[in-house]
Amino acid sequence: MKVTAYQPYYKLDPQSLDDADFTKLTTYFALLREVKKPVVSLVTPVYRAKDTLVAHIMSLANLKTIIPYELIFVENNADRESLSILKQLGATVVSEPKQGITHARQKGLEEARGQIICSLDPDTIYDPYYVDKMVLPFFKDQDLVLCYAVSQSYREDFQLPLKMRLRNRLKVAYFRWKLAKGFTTKIKYIRAVGMAIRKEKLLPIGYDTDLKAVSGCDDGMLAMHLHNTGTFKYVAVDIHTALPPKREPGKPFPFCNERFLPVENKLQETYKALEIEELGS
Repeated sequence: MKVTAYQPYYKLDPQSLDDADFTKLTTYFALLREVKKPVVSLVTPVYRAKDTLVAHIMSLANLKTIIPYELIFVENNADRESLSILKQLGATVVSEPKQGITHARQKGLEEARGQIICSLDPDTIYDPYYVDKMVLPFFKDQDLVLCYAVSQSYREDFQLPLKMRLRNRLKVAYFRWKLAKGFTTKIKYIRAVGMAIRKEKLLPIGYDTDLKAVSGCDDGMLAMHLHNTGTFKYVAVDIHTALPPKREPGKPFPFCNERFLPVENKLQETYKALEIEELGS
């Protein structure tokens, strides 16, 4: 299915699905629970994902592979609607109360049983052959530690107008050019939305949960550490991700680590209270 085919699932909840789609998704999760020895672990952190979550899950239900895999959703103080979607469909969900995408990914790593970890995003639509394309290279090359891909964008309603299609072509060309550069440049342009990692190499490193800002730099830091353990491979695969949310200048993205969130300064509050009292006396 093309990304535009997922438009009917935008802002949809399981109760609004037709019988065929609802049965397809609940059966999909029931079958995944029967996988006893997954080779691959797909890990999707969930924070505020209610608008795109059903479409994301539908794209995973359309995966075509004979490689046994598991699918883990890591809810990271997720909104009630997202949690309800996962519960109604019977998904496997683990919780990580420490706020932040790297905390969530670290929890997924610890829970994963597969040899290969695929980092997914809940606002992303994946190619039906994503697992095969991203995972099979690891069994051909034992020195390979990371496969990475470039994602394209879709408008929030899963549409791809001409301007967006042209933008995507330029984006892929630009990223592939950057990824073909030297070590330092390449590392900056690797993104978790399209990353598959050998678990035995990732476990000793883990995700850096102490980063103040995680808009892309967390993926680069991880890739930098992995570079010391083996080789990388670029994979051409069809991935579409929602355009990033708008935010105020100087403000963090909603899904950031706790240390980057504004904190209450009790001392300043006390000073302010004293100033008010002094003025009133």
